[in-house]
Amino acid sequence: MFHSMGLLLIEIGAVAGVVLIALLRRRGRGPRSLDVPEAIHDALASAGLPDRAARVLATETAIFYYALASWRKRPFAPPGARPFSYHRRNAYAAILYAVFGVALVEMAAVDLIVRARHLTAANVLLVIDGLAALWILGFVRAVQLRPILLDGDRLLIRNGLSASVEVHRSNATIEFGRVRAPARGTPGYLRVAMGEPNALITLREPAAVRRAYGSARVVDRIGLVLDDPKGFESAWRSLVPPTPEPVRQPLPSTSAL
Repeated sequence: MFHSMGLLLIEIGAVAGVVLIALLRRRGRGPRSLDVPEAIHDALASAGLPDRAARVLATETAIFYYALASWRKRPFAPPGARPFSYHRRNAYAAILYAVFGVALVEMAAVDLIVRARHLTAANVLLVIDGLAALWILGFVRAVQLRPILLDGDRLLIRNGLSASVEVHRSNATIEFGRVRAPARGTPGYLRVAMGEPNALITLREPAAVRRAYGSARVVDRIGLVLDDPKGFESAWRSLVPPTPEPVRQPLPSTSAL
């Protein structure tokens, strides 16, 4: 068991070492408005890694960061941006923590059963299960620490580390309240978090959603399940200029007829 955990720590250390070198080389040159995964990707890309490789390594490193080193951190929001969480109203984070707990119990049970019969297989399974548990823990922490951001004319939508998309005000209309959202899995539709959406974004021009590990898809509708839908609606409406009333020409007087 200790040998397996040592291998796991070596893997984490190797990934962290590569990223640390890239970050030190990039220190002081990157924008301070970047979140942890974005800063890691920016550093790796600046160090010469291809974009896809940089995104894969940034995702893996961010998982370890959120799982192991983020427990005293507050949700990230650059100066001037309004953060909106999406993990309390629908118990999204609570469900993910429950999955993490089940993963730990399963890991211990499998290790106990397999180790009595095959030591090598038990070590391999322990490393795999340990990485899976870390992934779940890192993902749920990212959900808590990476809120949706309304930053001027830009709406940055994230779902933990699994998806992110940038929407500009001029390209979006939003329905609030009890919206009629498409079913999950509908082509061109992205639903952020669990539950019934309380805001539905319709894009005039489709936008590219960045997924974990560098893959992408194109969407034209996005459903949000927000903890504070009223606050989000108020913030969004304050950015959208009111439609001017049409100028009414005075009717001609009867004396001119």
